[in-house]
Amino acid sequence: MESRLGILSTESHLYKDQHTKGLELLSLMEEEMLGKHPGRITTRAGRPEYADYPVDFNISHAKNLVICTMAEGRTGCDIERSDRKVSLSVADKFFHPEEKTFLEAAGTPEEKQKRFIMLWVLKEAHIKLMGTTIGAVKETPSFFISGNKIICQGNDLFYSLYEGGGYVMAAAFERKEERDNLIIKNYNDVPVFTLTAVN
Repeated sequence: MESRLGILSTESHLYKDQHTKGLELLSLMEEEMLGKHPGRITTRAGRPEYADYPVDFNISHAKNLVICTMAEGRTGCDIERSDRKVSLSVADKFFHPEEKTFLEAAGTPEEKQKRFIMLWVLKEAHIKLMGTTIGAVKETPSFFISGNKIICQGNDLFYSLYEGGGYVMAAAFERKEERDNLIIKNYNDVPVFTLTAVN
C-alpha cells in the first residue's frame, strides 16, 4: 500500500465542522485506498485508530483545511496557518536549547514566527504518531531546519515538512519508504503544497 496525505477544504473555521470534514476525508481515503471502512477505536490518550486493521491514519485541521495521513506503519500529521499568532514564550518553556537557537537566528519577527510554526507542526506530528498528548511536547526530539533538511536529534522516525497557501504542515512516519514515497492527494480545490524539508 502506498502512503498518502489527503487534503480537503472545510469551508468553515468551526471546530465541529472541521472535525466532521476530517472524518469525511478519512472516509474518502478509506474508499480509495482500502476499499472498505475498518472499525475504529480511540486510545486512552484520545488517538483514533483502526481496531483490527494493519493500517494507521492521523487527521489534523487548521482554519479551513483538513489533512489526513495513511500508512502501514505508524503515522502522524499536523497543519497550521503560517500567520497564526503564537506566543513565543511557549518556546522558552517547552523547546530544546537547539530549537531556541534556531528561533533566535531568525532575521525578522515574521521569520521567527514562521520558524516557530515549522517546529510546532513537526512536534505535533511526532506526538500524534506516538499516540501521546500535547503534554508530551517536552519529550519530543529536538528539531531545526537547515536549508531543505530537517535536523532531528533523539529518534529514528522520518519527517517531511510542506508549505503552501499560507499553511505549514508536517507528516511523521515510522518507515522511511512511506515518507519517501508519500503521495499527496487533493480532494477538492485546495492550495498546492511544496515539500520544504525532510530528515
